[in-house]
Amino acid sequence: MNKLLSVLIIWLFLLSGTVAIAQNDLQQRLEKKRQVLQKEILQINQQLLQTKRTESDAMADYRRIKRKIYIRQKLIRNLQSEINHISREIKKNEAEAASLRKELKQLKADYARMIRQSYNTRSRQDKLYFLFSSESFQQAFKRAQYLKQYAKYRKKQAQDIIIKQKELAELKEKLQKNKAAKQALYKNYRQENILIKKEQDKQLALVNNIKKRKRYYLKKIKTKQREQAKIDRLIDNLVKKAIARSNRKVKKSKRHKSKFFLTPEGKKLSAKFSANKGALPWPVKKAYISRKFGPQHHEIFKNIKVVNTGIYLATEPGSKVFAVFDGKVLQIQLIPGGNNTVFIKHGNYLSIYGNLKEVYVKPGQSVKTKQAIGKVATDAYGKTELKFRIYKNTTKLNPELWLQRH
Repeated sequence: MNKLLSVLIIWLFLLSGTVAIAQNDLQQRLEKKRQVLQKEILQINQQLLQTKRTESDAMADYRRIKRKIYIRQKLIRNLQSEINHISREIKKNEAEAASLRKELKQLKADYARMIRQSYNTRSRQDKLYFLFSSESFQQAFKRAQYLKQYAKYRKKQAQDIIIKQKELAELKEKLQKNKAAKQALYKNYRQENILIKKEQDKQLALVNNIKKRKRYYLKKIKTKQREQAKIDRLIDNLVKKAIARSNRKVKKSKRHKSKFFLTPEGKKLSAKFSANKGALPWPVKKAYISRKFGPQHHEIFKNIKVVNTGIYLATEPGSKVFAVFDGKVLQIQLIPGGNNTVFIKHGNYLSIYGNLKEVYVKPGQSVKTKQAIGKVATDAYGKTELKFRIYKNTTKLNPELWLQRH
């Protein structure tokens, strides 16, 4: 029975330790997430400041503000989670402090009672009489042991009081810190709600301004769509030509117009790339998806459909571009109106990096995951966007599904 009780006590101790670690880990994760979100808001603010106000691309500003509102909403939810977590910690600590005060009160009462008893039998003669009045040596020995244990217990009680007082003081300090942290988070929470309202007003004003100049923006959208469709057709043709060029040395019976012929090494690389779906590193470090893949309605003019063959990653001016996986540079193409585009082959997969003002690699060069391959171009309005595509042979894939979740 005693053994079972000991095991149960040890198990409860370990469980409480595990819960404490988990709680601390949750708080750290929430704090880290808050810092990441605040950093992205700061990054978008910098991008908005870098945009030339006289010739501002209103649609780009709209997307940045929209993204900032989305991030601020996530930040508010995260702050609420932090506040709730600290509230639970405060409640738990207050209950623990009450329990400690009760224990301390009982310890002090027990100690005071022992002191009174000790005072009543404080005489050395009384102790000697207690020993020598024993009926046998064995009884005298037991009485001597009792006096020794009693003195030891008194000392332990005094030490326990000191330990409990220290624990209570530490808990009070922790409570004060938690309450201060909660107050600071509440202040931050209120500020974020004020800021999000201002940004929503700014977004509405921007939308109204765009709608007032509807004819101008519709013309601009259609022009951009034609330019983008032209670039997309060019990319598709370049991919087909690259496949034909790659398969040139292969027997005619094994050639395929829309598929890369793969060597055993190519098959292994292709399988590795495929296995890393959802785990590829981002091609730019500080970025967010400003435009998603595939057909979708225009953000403001809902009757207009926009088709994106890749994703647009908004980033900071001067940002470097990195290869998302091991591979070989298939080709580098200067796209009219789209700067340099780098094609990297990974078996029968292609990762394509568009709108580069500088390129650090050459065709035929092998590259490693996260190797710098160039630098993103910034347009006349201060907009810095990487157009990122992924193909499997000639099939366009959604790059967002292949990248690590931010």
